[in-house]
Amino acid sequence: MRARLIGALVGSAIVILIVFSIPLVSFVSRVEKDRLVTALERDAFILAGHAKETLNTTEGSVLPSLQPYIEEYSQRSRARVVVTNSLGQVVAANDQTTVIGSDFSNRPEISNALEGVPAVGERNSVTLGQQLLFVAVPVLLGDQVLGVVRLSHPQSQVDKEVREQILGIVIAGLITLAASAAIAIPIALGIAGPISRLTQRTERLADGDFSVRADDTKGPPEVRELSRSFNVMAGRVGLMLENQRHFAGAVSHQLRTPLTALRLRLEQAQSALHESDSAAAEALEASRHETDRLQEMVEQLLALSRIEGATSATVTVDAVAVVKSRLEMWEPLAVEKNIEIISSLPDSAMCSVMEGALEQIIDNYIDNALGVAPAHSSLEISLTKREGRVIIDILDHGPGLKPEQLTLAFERFWRATNTENLPGTGLGLAIVRQLAVASGATVELLPRPDGLSGVVARVALVAR
Repeated sequence: MRARLIGALVGSAIVILIVFSIPLVSFVSRVEKDRLVTALERDAFILAGHAKETLNTTEGSVLPSLQPYIEEYSQRSRARVVVTNSLGQVVAANDQTTVIGSDFSNRPEISNALEGVPAVGERNSVTLGQQLLFVAVPVLLGDQVLGVVRLSHPQSQVDKEVREQILGIVIAGLITLAASAAIAIPIALGIAGPISRLTQRTERLADGDFSVRADDTKGPPEVRELSRSFNVMAGRVGLMLENQRHFAGAVSHQLRTPLTALRLRLEQAQSALHESDSAAAEALEASRHETDRLQEMVEQLLALSRIEGATSATVTVDAVAVVKSRLEMWEPLAVEKNIEIISSLPDSAMCSVMEGALEQIIDNYIDNALGVAPAHSSLEISLTKREGRVIIDILDHGPGLKPEQLTLAFERFWRATNTENLPGTGLGLAIVRQLAVASGATVELLPRPDGLSGVVARVALVAR
């Protein structure tokens, strides 16, 4: 959990940096270009001021008095400088490839500047073989144009300047990211540690350990408050379930003794009754039958109470071996009822289940199936493995259940209307569900997939 939280925080910082960096890079590129143009305009007008007096007094093509200013400017700027006279002929330059005396009047920016209009923009340079960013300003004496000062940058130089600025942003972003990680990691550890411990205690509570308590003295205030709420909840739930189990166990134990005594009294009365009094004998037999049923219900309530109070420690068992052993036990009864048991089992299927739970689940399913299956029918048992589960299906040919009854069947004391005359207490499937929950398994009743009458009793166990 700590790693996930740290990764989430650092990942969020990276996403934020990327989201803000994309428009920022575009903005910096535009600002850097505007800055270069502004700097070129400023420097061009400054050089034009130095060139004014020289161009006004000299008619030649060489202006030695202007060269010191150009050389000084070249030491602090990478811009290319070209100065022309009023005819567009180059009289000074800082680029060795530019020949003094060359005619630059055919350059659009020089031509415009010779007409007294400053020119700023970009164009494709045939000489350089790339785009050229330029500023050309006229050297004016009143209304007279004495010449032109042009400062320019090739596109490669502009791109380099932009890359340098972007590199600075990237470095600043990496420093920010490192600082964010340095701050986020301790914060994440401070939050994730208590939450991880609380998660572990929550899992122990879910496993049935109601004595577990969270440490409410460490972590952020919100986590400490959550830990205190967890402790209150665990205490209340544990006390409630403990009281419920004690009540169910006490009531069941208190009922067991008088029920046993009542059953003995009924048997004695039935033995002492005269054989001719058939009505009384039938009444006593019915009473004894109901007493047996009530005693069985008490025993199952005790069993359910023990299951609810048990911890869900699981063991690994071979489901195939368990199914085969239960089939051997139920086979004689099935033969007695003229019901054929058909099984489809693999060689083995290891699963995780609470000790003894799978045997009880299968026994309850088979007992219910044999109770409703008609004679000369079959009971089909299959075991499959899929999606990390071991699935056991028991299919019968009984009367089946309505769709809304398939879920209600697992409720305590629920019995279908067409099974009222059959033995049972309505607690068997409730015990099955409780055993499954304690084992991390699921149980359900489904209609038969072939459309025949009957149900599919299914248990899905965790495969190992």
